[in-house]
Amino acid sequence: MKAVGLSVLLFLVLGALLFVPAGRLDWTAGWICLAIMVAGFSYVTLRVARRTPSLLRRRMKAGAGTPLWDCIVIIFQLLFMMILIVGGLDKRYGWSSLPAWAQGLGVIMMIAALLLLGWAMGQNPHFETTVRIQEDEKHRVIDSGPYRLVRHPGYVAAILLMIGMALTLESAWALVPATLGAAELIVRTALEDRFLHANLKGYREFARRTRYRLVPGVW
Repeated sequence: MKAVGLSVLLFLVLGALLFVPAGRLDWTAGWICLAIMVAGFSYVTLRVARRTPSLLRRRMKAGAGTPLWDCIVIIFQLLFMMILIVGGLDKRYGWSSLPAWAQGLGVIMMIAALLLLGWAMGQNPHFETTVRIQEDEKHRVIDSGPYRLVRHPGYVAAILLMIGMALTLESAWALVPATLGAAELIVRTALEDRFLHANLKGYREFARRTRYRLVPGVW
């Protein structure tokens, strides 16, 4: 029931961020984006609730031991919301448009991102919102599932999701906060990777096995 309640709340909040700036409800792209997000995040929530119920509670706030530099997570959250707001304003004022194929690509990216996010969070009971060594949760290295391919699959999913949202909304201007959000996540990946190398037992060995942070063969 809590998961259902969260889904309803998510629908209302994300819907408001989209349709209030748009000033209208007859916006097909907005409804497509909203439907994918609500369905996807509900899937992720249910998957985590079955495997690691405590993770949902822990993700609600920054845990003890979060380094000061990880306040940049707030920037990501703001940019995520700005994609929806700018997309809505773009619809209202007609600032830009994108071809139909771009929206199709965006839908594919969003779905792939949410499936990857659910996979990663289902495998990793330490997938909290902020970076820290979770001594209270017997923190250990996770090297199964998508973590066999890249060390930070959650960030891969987030980058795909943000770019996919802007494309789905058919807004070139929404690509601006999406691109800034992607850049912020790349910086955060580097900082988190350095932090885990220095503080999490077994992470150096894991990094030797899983060589790439975000993109296999690249970085």
